[in-house]
Amino acid sequence: MKLTTKAGKNGKIHIYLDEEYKATVDADWWYSEKYHNYKEIDESELAELLSSVSFRRAYNKGLDLIDRRPHASGELARKLRERDFEKDAIDYAIKRLSQYGLVDDEKFAKLFAKELAEKKHFGNKRIIQELMKRGVSREIAQNSVDSLDNDPVESIIIIIRRKYYAKLNDPKGVQSVISALLRKGYSYDEIKKALKEIEASEGENDEIQD
Repeated sequence: MKLTTKAGKNGKIHIYLDEEYKATVDADWWYSEKYHNYKEIDESELAELLSSVSFRRAYNKGLDLIDRRPHASGELARKLRERDFEKDAIDYAIKRLSQYGLVDDEKFAKLFAKELAEKKHFGNKRIIQELMKRGVSREIAQNSVDSLDNDPVESIIIIIRRKYYAKLNDPKGVQSVISALLRKGYSYDEIKKALKEIEASEGENDEIQD
């Protein structure tokens, strides 16, 4: 089979076999590979070439995705599968990106856990759930939560005073506050302890005023 190429836009190389289009790759990769010197190619060489092209395309797509925002390896693999890349190409892409430090589940999990705790005010259970949705293993998610320097009871008190304080005047309102905090990932015991501390604080304030 006759192997030819044509230069495309933005540094792309279009590959043709017997004048039939087969694939597009980036020029940096193409000219670093042996295939750019080929004029003819047999079936086994073609299979090898197309496999290499698939690996490169998966790597480039992974690079594009993490350039938009950080990704855990599991989430990145899922997105590459959704784009019809084969498992071998996905594994290759994630391995290469990990070697370059561009995919690091532990680093990602710690940063994302900190963001969820500080900006979303999520409790530990919800943080673990959100990390696992992003493809982080349960072990790494748990370790990331354990490394957080926060007191869940104190966080609940802050949330209540900022957002739910007016609902504490009646039992129905208190129950709605508890439900909202459970959805944020706080445990029932943590919520009850926070409510007791708020109640005790209010009692002290009443004594001072008297």
